[in-house]
Amino acid sequence: MKSRVFDVLRAIFFPPRCAGCAVPLETGVLCAACAGSIAIARTLFCGQCDARLFGDKVLCHPEYPYVLGSPTLYANIAVQALVRSLKFGRRRAAAEPLVVLMKEYCSSLGNLFTDALVIPIPLSRRRLRARGFNQAELLARPLAGFLNLPFDASSFVRVRHTKPQTETKSAALRRENLRGCFAVRGRGAVTGRRILLVDDVTTTGTTFLEAARTLKAAGAETIFALAVAKVPVVQ
Repeated sequence: MKSRVFDVLRAIFFPPRCAGCAVPLETGVLCAACAGSIAIARTLFCGQCDARLFGDKVLCHPEYPYVLGSPTLYANIAVQALVRSLKFGRRRAAAEPLVVLMKEYCSSLGNLFTDALVIPIPLSRRRLRARGFNQAELLARPLAGFLNLPFDASSFVRVRHTKPQTETKSAALRRENLRGCFAVRGRGAVTGRRILLVDDVTTTGTTFLEAARTLKAAGAETIFALAVAKVPVVQ
């Protein structure tokens, strides 16, 4: 009863507004105009150089441990607002339109991820307690259901707390910050598996790289690293 009263009062005094432009909304977290401003890609990308990979195009860097997938660019103001609202505003509903972007993107790629095991990038226990949830898991779990793929949020863990990558400026320091921070629990948990690794944003790709290397060392085969938004690699 108290919860319902609180919800009514919050709706009266704090009506929902678009995360992108702050216009009042009846429902949801993003207005139609902001949602329509988000362009969705239709290709995979090379994890190392960000080159677009169309159809059966040969990988330009085949030895790189993962292939990148991302529906849109982090430069989009609406996308930035959704990600920040989710991660720092703790507005879980902001995950819903981001999942929609990922579903549309994955659908455009056909059956590329067939038989893949969906794994979210894990948070450290300290950051999980502070935030209350893992935003990557809020994105990955419904996506796995949509794609009818198995989901695993327990076998791949972060064993060491690290400072946020945004606070680490150089590429070398970013790599050092994450070195050895991930581990795979359970013998054979990822052995021989195709992995769909999910996170919210990728900038330099350092997090995906360390995660992919850890999963490969544990026996994983092909790894698709999927971020809802990416910052293009500067060549």
